[in-house]
Amino acid sequence: MKKITLLFTFLIFACQSPTKISEKEVMETFDNFFVVIDNDLDSFESLVTNDFFIFENSRHYSKEEFIEFVKTFDIISVNRKFEDVTIDTDYNSAHISLKQFGEFIVNTPEGKAKLEFEWLESAYAIKVENKLKFKFYFSEAIRTNTTNLD
Repeated sequence: MKKITLLFTFLIFACQSPTKISEKEVMETFDNFFVVIDNDLDSFESLVTNDFFIFENSRHYSKEEFIEFVKTFDIISVNRKFEDVTIDTDYNSAHISLKQFGEFIVNTPEGKAKLEFEWLESAYAIKVENKLKFKFYFSEAIRTNTTNLD
């Protein structure tokens, strides 16, 4: 009887089809990525795979190099907007591409400045221990503008 129960339980779980990653899960993970970048860099590693890398500003950064790069900015405020978001998913991975518009108020040696960017971006994320994590991120600025505020 024990073997039949075990076999029946196995068949129930084996016949269940895996669930495709939802666009909602991708967007929540994506939004959280920028909340962490803008507010809590110490949590960045929890959002990315061990071998994560980003290609930004025509340069390849490892996870550690990217964190150090972001820390070089003395950011006062951030405003981000995303457009033309396209998401493709399967059962274990997701790809997102979009345009990002960012406006940053930063302290510089010359005083406060407003930095405005338009980026083309693409990211690839995979399921790791049932959590979506970024493996690769591509970001290329296609428009920039700097305005001194002081």
